[in-house]
Amino acid sequence: MVQSGSEHQLWFTRRRGAVSGPYPSGLVSRYLILGRLDLHDEVSTDRENWWPISDYPELVPPELLLPDDAEGREARLRARLREDERKSLNRREGEEAPTADRRRTERRAPEPAELVHHRIQRERLTQAEPREQAPGSVPWVVAGVAVALVLGLLMFQGDGGREAVAEPDCMAPAAPGVNWSYCRKSGLDLRGVDLSGSVLMSTDFMAAHLSGARLREADLDYADMRRADLSHTDLSRASLVGAILQETRLEGARLAGANLSYADLRGSLMDGVDLQEVQLSRAMWIDGRVCADGSVGECL
Repeated sequence: MVQSGSEHQLWFTRRRGAVSGPYPSGLVSRYLILGRLDLHDEVSTDRENWWPISDYPELVPPELLLPDDAEGREARLRARLREDERKSLNRREGEEAPTADRRRTERRAPEPAELVHHRIQRERLTQAEPREQAPGSVPWVVAGVAVALVLGLLMFQGDGGREAVAEPDCMAPAAPGVNWSYCRKSGLDLRGVDLSGSVLMSTDFMAAHLSGARLREADLDYADMRRADLSHTDLSRASLVGAILQETRLEGARLAGANLSYADLRGSLMDGVDLQEVQLSRAMWIDGRVCADGSVGECL
């Protein structure tokens, strides 16, 4: 195993047999944040000897080492937004020059500071502000919560426990309830598939073909669906909090009861979309407006 010893070390990368590079250490770390590489991909300094990226802690961004909880997911999301906004600077640091077609389709202006601020966790978005408690009532509230927790634990143990949510499996086939969180599915042909109730948080669906798919009650929080085809897709009661839907085709999609709070819909096509009871609080609308708090069914 090579001792890197310098931030100026150049690395070749190997992902699914495809070799790229060489890249400086900082760019490898950036690609990890953006999902272009993962910790199981390999690096080399001579294209002959290869090691997993995870063997080099200096290449692994600290955000990827955080636990998979609300704070960890928020930190990874903010890091991804930060690095995504710096793509134009990356070219001066050794990133391969894109083709003319890629330059035309993938370049995007830096996100406004307000949008970055809006990418907060679902818990903060969907829970109402706590009401003021009358003096002396707090101990009773705490006691009530404690009793509820104890009863809930007893009920949980009594029925043998509920089935745990499956770990993300990026190689799993498309099916209802699949967990593709943080997986890279960009450009895939998923037309007509049934992903009802699936866990798809922060999944990369950029430019994917999902027309006619069933995504009822799916968790798509913070998913990247830029330029994807979601026409005539069933997204009823799905959660798309903070999802990136720039220039996405949504014509004829069913969104009734979905939560699009803080989603980015700029430039998307929404002719014939069913917005009945859709939550749009603080979403970025197709014309760039920020929807008012409490917007339901329309951007106020």
